[in-house]
Amino acid sequence: MNRNYLKHEFLITSRSRRNIPFILFIGVLLLSYCLILLPNEKTKETYYPDEVKTYLTNLEVEQKFREEKGNTGIIRMTGMPVYAMNAYYYRLNHAMLMAYEEKNYYRYLYLRNYSLLGNEREYTADQNLFSLSPFPGKDRAHLYQQTMMRYKDYLENDYPITYGLMYEKTGLQSLQKFLQTNGILFILFCVIYFSSDILSRDRKYRTVLQGMPLSWYRQLNLKSLSTFLYSLLIISGILVLGVFVMGLQFGFGYFDLHVPIMIAQERFTAEDYDVISIAVFVGKTLIGIPILSYLFIRLNVVLGLILKNEWVVLLVSSLILFSDRLFASRTTRELFGQDISFFPQTYFDFGKIVDGEKNFLLNVETVTFARGIVVLLATIAVIEVLIFICSRIINKRRFYQA
Repeated sequence: MNRNYLKHEFLITSRSRRNIPFILFIGVLLLSYCLILLPNEKTKETYYPDEVKTYLTNLEVEQKFREEKGNTGIIRMTGMPVYAMNAYYYRLNHAMLMAYEEKNYYRYLYLRNYSLLGNEREYTADQNLFSLSPFPGKDRAHLYQQTMMRYKDYLENDYPITYGLMYEKTGLQSLQKFLQTNGILFILFCVIYFSSDILSRDRKYRTVLQGMPLSWYRQLNLKSLSTFLYSLLIISGILVLGVFVMGLQFGFGYFDLHVPIMIAQERFTAEDYDVISIAVFVGKTLIGIPILSYLFIRLNVVLGLILKNEWVVLLVSSLILFSDRLFASRTTRELFGQDISFFPQTYFDFGKIVDGEKNFLLNVETVTFARGIVVLLATIAVIEVLIFICSRIINKRRFYQA
């Protein structure tokens, strides 16, 4: 009976008129993300050949003007050898331009890395970078360190340097960036949507379902399990399809590519960073997805018993999901006098836990992978107790007759 009921619930969820259009919408978003947004994404490291050509033309004119005037020495007021510096930057940028246009990406990357070595101001002095951040200088220095660690990894290993690899557009790198940014929150919102109606949809057939020869508590558990399996199936399909589409365009990448992670919060220098492979990063992050998915499905069971309306459940659960973004800031390190690492909402964006980004944003060192797993499992345990209590108070007859 358990198996038949589980299969029945799974089929209802998969055939839902509410879920099918949503999955099609997800598919459109995924293809737009993989075929339009990611390929055309602009970053600090995006190279603009036309702008460089204009810069070199203007610099050449300036150099000729200085030669004609005899201004090729040191400027007395500042002590700057402008002519010599211009000649250096002309040769460097001309070499980078030639390498880029010839698609010799290894040489281009070597020259770009050389130009950035010891030149953190290339990032920290860029006023357009993180202009809306409350701590722009800190964020710029952070991005500089991450960029230098990535370039070091590319140059010191035997990876063929391609356009996709250099700009993190390969299949595995795109998956990594998706999980590091808002990908986990998007996945969890999908789970919340799929599970928001697992109780309310049955109220249309209350006469039939009240006579089901299964205990109310067991029905709630089987409904949760069917939605959990369905959600994991859809999530897996989304991630695999995304990697496949990006892989066809830019290559699939390498599992042993290094991902910069933050291990300390001391001087914000290279000593505060380390690396893990993409395989380790993705593996650790994917451990968190089933835990978080199960947590929100069971939370929706509690909310469904109490609220009895799928749209209200969706709204309340979504507010809980985004509570860390809506009601906290980068200066929030305590809630109710307790360290923020003891609260589950801190770990909803799980990719930022694995790479230490959450610690960086909050300027703490207490938000760790191990603590996150413990806190989330403890939260699930609390929700399980609530479900057991609510199923006794709001029994099957009361739920369907209310």
